[in-house]
Amino acid sequence: MNKKYKYLSKNFILFGISSFGPKIIAFLMVPLYTNCLSTADYGIGDIVSTSANLVLPIIILCIESAILRFCFDKEYESDEVISSGLFVCLKGMVLCAICTIIIGILPFFKINTSYLVAFYLMVLSTGLYNVLTNYARGIDKVQYMVEMSLITTIASCVLNVVLLVVLKCGLNGYLIANYLGTFMAVAWGSVRLKIHKHIKFNKVNKTTVKELQKFGFPLIFNKIGWWINSSSDRYIVTWILGATANGIYTVSYKIPTMLTACSDIFTQAWQLSAIKDFDPEDSDHFVADMYEAYNGFLVLCCSMLIILTIPFAHILYAKSFFVAWKYVPPLMISFVFGGLAGFLGSIFTAVKDTKIFSYSTMIGAVVNTILNFVLVSYIGVMGAAVATLVSNIVIWLVRLQRSKRYIHIRVNFLKHTIMYILLVVQFIVCLGGFTIVPVIIQLIILVALIAANRKLIINIMRKGKIMLAKYLDR
Repeated sequence: MNKKYKYLSKNFILFGISSFGPKIIAFLMVPLYTNCLSTADYGIGDIVSTSANLVLPIIILCIESAILRFCFDKEYESDEVISSGLFVCLKGMVLCAICTIIIGILPFFKINTSYLVAFYLMVLSTGLYNVLTNYARGIDKVQYMVEMSLITTIASCVLNVVLLVVLKCGLNGYLIANYLGTFMAVAWGSVRLKIHKHIKFNKVNKTTVKELQKFGFPLIFNKIGWWINSSSDRYIVTWILGATANGIYTVSYKIPTMLTACSDIFTQAWQLSAIKDFDPEDSDHFVADMYEAYNGFLVLCCSMLIILTIPFAHILYAKSFFVAWKYVPPLMISFVFGGLAGFLGSIFTAVKDTKIFSYSTMIGAVVNTILNFVLVSYIGVMGAAVATLVSNIVIWLVRLQRSKRYIHIRVNFLKHTIMYILLVVQFIVCLGGFTIVPVIIQLIILVALIAANRKLIINIMRKGKIMLAKYLDR
């Protein structure tokens, strides 16, 4: 069991460097974006990038996830997997290029050409980036993925400063910085992985291609479902309330990224452990212990960040964006359930049951869409945030129920439910503003949550002392 924790810890640190650093930098870039771009431009830029994220899994059939999973299988050669996977990816990119050109030519669409070009280059760069990073994870070269992540972040930041502040290119500069930084990371990753030695077209195997597509195809609906849960509300807000309202709503996502940064790090590391060390009986309580710890961490971080929402908003948001703070708490809670759903998703990846991904997320997507149309019409932007929260809860519940087919997770779900209710109460109280009474009530809730997770906190402190003692003895 000790080996399991060591493997998870090692990957957690590597993914932490890969994910947390870039998320923090992106978080700190918000003041630059909100001061250099209008709310409308920021909203349009977000629509271009979210559209690319929607199309990407359809174009490449989620082949990057299949590459990761099949590289772990000893019956498949890694060269055969990456060659076959990249073949599928490039076919999709050619099709996407043709469709983009047709859309640009047809007068019916009336889309700005520069936005179309940026859209395609985002799809291309992100697709290649995802293929290479997942291949690196699959062959246990996570450090190369870390390097690629840092390069794309640093390059994008430098390019944003140059294009937005120095050259004052506005929205086009913002879009160029995003995809050009990703291309730089792709070039670096190709060199580090010596990809030219592993990609051989004579290794493209029809049977392997079919198996990869069979695994990846259901994940398309999973990606679309998650896109609907995280992005469709922006289209609905734009349609009903306008681009300015969407720009404000988009900015409200920036504070919750502090929580998703931590969540993404653990989920990526946990996915590798779940695939490598899957045990249906969970005889050593490894899965249950990890779920309990992860849940407690997410809840406590969420509570603390909700308390600090308004102070963070004063620092990060320009005056025209400040109202976005109201939508942060429900989004924060929704990401707690999104993180837990991701934890359970790793179990389905381990047993190669990707159909449940599409089933659960599409149910959540339907709930999200219906609630968005209803709630945004009646309570405005807040309706979109609440719809996202409810849909993530639905996805988590569906996956939790289905996971019982493969593994028995022995945790105290009654205690967890009480903790979630306290978070919702805190969200409502937070809307009263950063004054004495609301802050005191929120602090009381935080103390209650800490008390509920006291055993977890004590165990972490004990393990921390043991690790520190071992380090000092060297």
